[in-house]
Formats: sequence, C-alpha cells, structure tokens
Amino acid sequence: MIVAKHRRVRRPACYPRVMEEGAGNEWNEFRPSKSMGQCFLKDTQAITRIVDAIAPEHGETILEIGAGSGQLSLPLLRAGARLLCLEADRHLAKVLREAIPPELERDVQIIRNNALKIDFSRLLEMNDLHQVRVCGNLPYSVAAPILLRLLTRSILFKDLTLMFQDEVASRLTARSGTKAYGVLSVLAQQRASIRTLFKISPRAFRPQPRVVSTLVHFSMLEPNVATDVGDDQTFRAVVKGLLAHRRKTIANNVKHLEISGLPEKTVQEALSELAIDPSRRAETLSVKEFAALSRACSMSQTRQFLSNV
Repeated sequence: MIVAKHRRVRRPACYPRVMEEGAGNEWNEFRPSKSMGQCFLKDTQAITRIVDAIAPEHGETILEIGAGSGQLSLPLLRAGARLLCLEADRHLAKVLREAIPPELERDVQIIRNNALKIDFSRLLEMNDLHQVRVCGNLPYSVAAPILLRLLTRSILFKDLTLMFQDEVASRLTARSGTKAYGVLSVLAQQRASIRTLFKISPRAFRPQPRVVSTLVHFSMLEPNVATDVGDDQTFRAVVKGLLAHRRKTIANNVKHLEISGLPEKTVQEALSELAIDPSRRAETLSVKEFAALSRACSMSQTRQFLSNV
C-alpha cells in the first residue's frame, strides 16, 4: 500500500524572523515578539487619523507608551507635542533616538523602561508634570494589564488614547448584562468614560495581526459618590470574586470572596443593606452597584476593626 505524503502548506508568517527588506533601516535585525503581540503601524493614513484623534495642543506633554521606532512619535512631535517616550525594547529605543531630527530633540525624552514596572508617579514628578495625556499602540498581550496600571493612577492623567484588539475594546465598553461585560469592563468604567473611536485593519500593521484593532479613548472621571468605591483593594476583590463565574447568581459567587479575605457575612450584609437581590446574576450588576457594594463592605470592615480596638 502506498501512503501519500501530505505536503505542508507554508502560510505567510505573522511574526517573521526579521522585518522584511525595504521596510526602512530601523527594522534591520529587529525581531518582533510574538509572545508580546508586537505589531507596528505602517499605514500613513491610519497614523494620521490617530494623531488627529489625539489632537495634541502645541507645547503640551504627552506620555507615549510603546513608542517603537517612532511611527506615532514623529508625527506627534511635528504636530507640536512634547513627548515622554516609554519603550522597553533596547534596540527600538536606540532606533527611536537616532530617528529624531535634531530640531525636535529638545521636545522628546526617551525612557527605556517597562510600562508594567515603571513608577508613573515618580516619572511625572521628576519631570514636574501632572495631569498628562497618554497615548500608545500597546502590545496586545500586555495591553489590559498596562491599562489597569494607568487607571489605578488615574489622578495622574487627563486622558488616554490607546490601541487594543477589537475584542478587548468591546469588553471595555460593554454594558451590564451583555456577553462582553466582565471584570475588565467594571474596573475600567469605574475610572473613566470610555468610547471607541475607529477600527484599524490588520493591513495597517507590520507584521499583520490576525485581528482587527480599535482605537479607544478614556476620559478620566472626577472622584464622586457614584464612583467612590471606599477601598480599591476591596473593590477589586468584590468585582473579581462576584464575576468569577459571571452567569451564576451573586449568592453562588459570594464564596469566591473568602479567598481575598472578605468574609461572606460582610458581603451578605452589604447586599441586604443595598437591597440587591442575591439571586441576580453577577453580570447584571452595574458599575455603580459594584461601587456601592464595595463601599458598604469597606465601611463594615472599618466598623468591625474599630469595635475590636
């Protein structure tokens, strides 16, 4: 019996070993990271739309996260912005530094550091800045963790204009009770007013991702009663615990909060105080209801602590 040999079909590499020839000297010997989901903008029309969406005012300072080799940096500088460019990759930081024209060098500071590790408060303090704007084409695999780090320090920033996979953008803007609504939706919407600006085709990137991207704008919310959570750690524990199994009832999910050190009794009392029916599915709770529940739990814990002093 003759066994037919199956020929393996070679598919176009989404993440080539090195950037292709003709892409410009900045790509020489650079290997984009598949694990990080690195994709770099190459389409001039898409870049122009992004810069127009950011709409930098002349002389204002913008923090750019994941500056790469300057695909957004140079147009922003030419539009009159001053930049703090954060880039973790040593090679790209070097390439970016070499790409800045002499007449723009005074308007840019290149910082080789990781957005998941850098102390944003210290960074702005060292540069005598506050309420800065942020932009960036974030690596897909770390986009959500970077966003959450920024949002937990929302007092430092005026607004964020960031790129995400379209699926993540849908989760960020999802409303309670919908399929996309989850932990990321609640944590993000508690800190910012969020809107999607426009989608960007995979063809606008090098290498081409296998997903559509979406530019998202975050306008930081002022602290008020509606978004006051009492204690951030308690808020995150409540949200993550109750949405651990988002389609189960609140009553079934309360047990997941014990791991975070939040007693089941405390949560049950808070639910009763706020007249929240524990037979509801956790995914139906609005951001305001999560915030109110967190406040009630925080106050209850404070009362218990004071009673034991």
